[in-house]
Amino acid sequence: MFWCDVCQCAYPHGPEGPGAALEAHNAARHGGDSPDEGVREITGRHLLIGLVVLALLSWAMRFLG
Repeated sequence: MFWCDVCQCAYPHGPEGPGAALEAHNAARHGGDSPDEGVREITGRHLLIGLVVLALLSWAMRFLG
């Protein structure tokens, strides 16, 4: 048995192996696509940009009100 973290279900694999079972699961539950595709990892650069934006907003709010 394997667990799919995206759709929160368990799916078995038989003699065809886990690769074929994963493809069958993705076809049946996720429209043929792997649910992990398109997911981006948050990096330190993203965090730094977020902190800079928050600092600029804080600075702007001091002058506006």
